[in-house]
Formats: sequence, structure tokens, C-alpha cells
Amino acid sequence: MFQKFDASKDIRSHTQVKGSIARNIKKEVKKLYPQLDEVIDHIFPKKNPVYLVKCHQIVTVVESRDFWWFYRVRNGPLIPTLKMLHKFPSLLPSVTVDKGAIKHVLKGSKIMSPGLTSKGGSIEGDLKEGEAVAVMAEGMKHAIAVGTLVMSADEIRATNKGIAIDFLLYLNDGLWQASQPKQDTAETKQRQPTTAKKTGNADENAADDDAKENEEVIFDDDDL
Repeated sequence: MFQKFDASKDIRSHTQVKGSIARNIKKEVKKLYPQLDEVIDHIFPKKNPVYLVKCHQIVTVVESRDFWWFYRVRNGPLIPTLKMLHKFPSLLPSVTVDKGAIKHVLKGSKIMSPGLTSKGGSIEGDLKEGEAVAVMAEGMKHAIAVGTLVMSADEIRATNKGIAIDFLLYLNDGLWQASQPKQDTAETKQRQPTTAKKTGNADENAADDDAKENEEVIFDDDDL
């Protein structure tokens, strides 16, 4: 959805919501993601404003503390952004694409069923059509995308053809770039990168680097 998204041109509105709407957003998040109960007041502090960012397509983003936490496609449920998912990886059920699909996902391509059912990929459980999922990649630690199932898991496994996941947010897409925190914490700025031998292709290494950087800048360590 956000291959060519440019925040300077493609944001239709950026509006602070009333307190009643902010409370409703918070209530919806608590209902959908009860595992966030202990940190919900850090995401939505009582005295901090909440904004709705309406994008050029069919997406509305929820912003608090200068960070984009959730997005909504049309009138659907609130879904964690990819940056949010890296901090709280258990919020969504996950599927895994094989290595051959990684470069396509990182270019914003829709995910085809064979990418999940072939060797190295996986889609387990009783996932339903329309359910949001975290997209993991074979051999990688962090989710590389978030998307919505076009078919149920049973149908994907049975047919093994056609589009399986659509409405993707993926590493380094326009939404990822637009939601960079305005200021990193002092501790994050002082951290020095570690050097380690990397394996895999350039897309995989870049994805891992971006995901690791994101882990460090969402919260101060004292917040959680």
C-alpha cells in the first residue's frame, strides 16, 4: 500500500482528536490487545494528545507520543504498525514466507499462497479470512511485514494458489519512513553498533538492521 507514499504530499489530514474519541481508541486497543494492558498508559498517556493521520489511500493511523502505533484500513479494526509489532511481537498471529519471497515482500508485492506453503514457509492454525497477521521470513528474527489474509489458512493450504495476504505494511515502506520518531532517546544515541558477521542477501541484512534499530527507539527502557 505504501510503496510510493510520501508523507509531505500524501497525508490528507493530521488532527488531534477529542478526549472522548481518544478514550474510545484506547478502549478498542485494550479489547483487541489485552496483552498491552500494563503499558497502555505509556502508549496513550492521559495528558498527551492523540492524533488521527488520514493517508491518501484508505488508511488512518493513530499517533501518540510522536509515534505511529496502529493503523486502520477503511472501517476495519486497529492493527499494530510494523514498528509497534517489533516491540510487541506477540500481538498478532504470525505466518512465515520462504526465502524466495523475501525480496518481493520488501518491494511491497502481495504475498502468494505458495510463498507460505512451500519449504521454509508456514501458515498454521485456524486463521480466518480478513485476519491481520505478522509476516515472518525464513531465517529472520523480526517480522518483515504486516498484512491481512485474503483467504483462510485452510483455503490457502488446500488451494496453494492465488493471493494469500494483501494490504501490506513492510520494512522501509513509506509508512515506516514517515513514522520515524522525531527524537531518539539519549541512551539510544549513545549506543554504538556492534559488528557481526552477516549471512544472507542484501535485502535480508537490511531488513534485520532496520528491525533491530526500531527495537531501541520506541520507548525509553524505564517506560516498560
